[in-house]
Amino acid sequence: MADIVRYGVLSTAQIALTRHLPAAQALDNSAIVAIASRDQARAEECAAAHGIAKAYGSYQALLDDPDIDAIINPLPNSMHCEWTIKAAKAGKHVLCEKPFAMTVGEARWMIDAAQTSGVLLTEAFTHRLNPQLQCARRLVQQGEIGEVKLARAELTFALRDWEGDVRARADLGGGALSDAGCYCVSAIRFVLNAEPVAAQAFQHLRNGVDATFTGLLRFAGDCVAYIATGMEEHFRCVLEVVGSQGAILVPNMFDERAEVRIAIGNVERVEKFMGPDRFQVQLERFSNCILQGKEPEFPPEDGLKNVATLCALKKAAETATPVEMRF
Repeated sequence: MADIVRYGVLSTAQIALTRHLPAAQALDNSAIVAIASRDQARAEECAAAHGIAKAYGSYQALLDDPDIDAIINPLPNSMHCEWTIKAAKAGKHVLCEKPFAMTVGEARWMIDAAQTSGVLLTEAFTHRLNPQLQCARRLVQQGEIGEVKLARAELTFALRDWEGDVRARADLGGGALSDAGCYCVSAIRFVLNAEPVAAQAFQHLRNGVDATFTGLLRFAGDCVAYIATGMEEHFRCVLEVVGSQGAILVPNMFDERAEVRIAIGNVERVEKFMGPDRFQVQLERFSNCILQGKEPEFPPEDGLKNVATLCALKKAAETATPVEMRF
């Protein structure tokens, strides 16, 4: 096999053009060689502006290109399942943007399609690749803060366009929990290296989607995790883990150059990081897995578990009833 993975991008979404494309351009083992839109003119415009060789006026036309090895799927949330399955059936590896799917059933169909076709599939969560979350996970696993009792993850921002933004459209799988809260759930699951056993939640709706969402996740033992996410608030992107002997605070989960504040008893210290671009790390590792025939660090089953947690939180908010979970 060649020493470079040739990617096609399904849609002209900003996350693809502003983060995935620059990441590929900085790497030796990855190249974005095609982009697709439902509008041929839009695809050609984006391809010309960003130096992409091929432009397609439909997603299926891109999948039919035999020179494409893998797909980046940044389509609206409700379209992840359909086009991931179609990509897998076309023999393409898939890096699927978060959230992995809208339901557990969809996630299982996606995994089955990838396994049947013998292609790799992973969810594009970049924050868990940042050194500060890696540090927090390591400290928890080493028992530095004692037994974990409480975790907190918050990600909020102010959505500017409530009329046209896909994140405000229920028919496209929008809402704060799906768009931003998925990061909170993933971060807590990753740092604690554990799965929740029950969920409770509350939400405020706007335009038919959750504009603000808060939830509680109970883990085995005495640990409870709190998440808060919203699209009407000042930006926050924080993770905190509190144990019987100390606490860990990550002020910004997205910033590769952020710090981790650690308090053990009356002693506090700060660890600072200068990590590489997380989108470059993600794409480089996924391409290496494809080239070397290795399984991804985060298999698609991890995406399924995150979706299951999101669905439990959503059900808890909609029914005002705690939801028990089993994995």
